[in-house]
Amino acid sequence: MKYLFSLLLLIVLFSNISAQEKGSKIYIENPSKNDNAIKITEELKAKIGEWAYWSVVNTEAQADFKINLTSNTSKGITLTSWGGTSYQLIAKIIDKKGNTTWESNTYKSSPNGTNGFNSGTAVVKKLMRDLKKKFGENK
Repeated sequence: MKYLFSLLLLIVLFSNISAQEKGSKIYIENPSKNDNAIKITEELKAKIGEWAYWSVVNTEAQADFKINLTSNTSKGITLTSWGGTSYQLIAKIIDKKGNTTWESNTYKSSPNGTNGFNSGTAVVKKLMRDLKKKFGENK
């Protein structure tokens, strides 16, 4: 009986970790219908595909877990922006039970010379840097 309990405990503990292991299937969700938000979602899918640590699937039912994105965009000239679209991005990793297993920092970027005036790409790069640091090899 003691052996069975120990075995069940190990299964439960490792089942929470396995969804984020290399080779897991993920679904990327961004409920925003804003064109700029859709662009950064597509860019994140491409970057995760290039990384090849996880494989991106087209439906939530196929996935081991999902990445839920919250993004905001704004336009105009500010102290840190030379015009164009500024982005704010937050990502949460959610398991099949609906539990948040990881949440990113808030990544912000405004178009300027240091990011090639592409702040959408800049926030995706920041998120990818932290995903690689947290979950896999840092390429």
